[in-house]
Amino acid sequence: MFFPEYFDTRSQDLPIALHDAGQFYWGRADAWTNRKRLFDRYSVPLILPRWQVHDIDTEDDWTRAELFWKVLNAHQCAQ
Repeated sequence: MFFPEYFDTRSQDLPIALHDAGQFYWGRADAWTNRKRLFDRYSVPLILPRWQVHDIDTEDDWTRAELFWKVLNAHQCAQ
């Protein structure tokens, strides 16, 4: 938890928290070879809508992502 003191508080009442979706990282070659920090004051996030990001850690997560993909494709095909 980012805010353990707010354990009993509803998450929607807390500040929005972003997390790494691990999809793309752009940077200069010297930053990579010199092992500069990936997340630093010069980092700029590309904020993705929550519905476009799925954290897949388990088979259930994978199944959920597949179902969501099918729903999105069915919706796009209907347009």
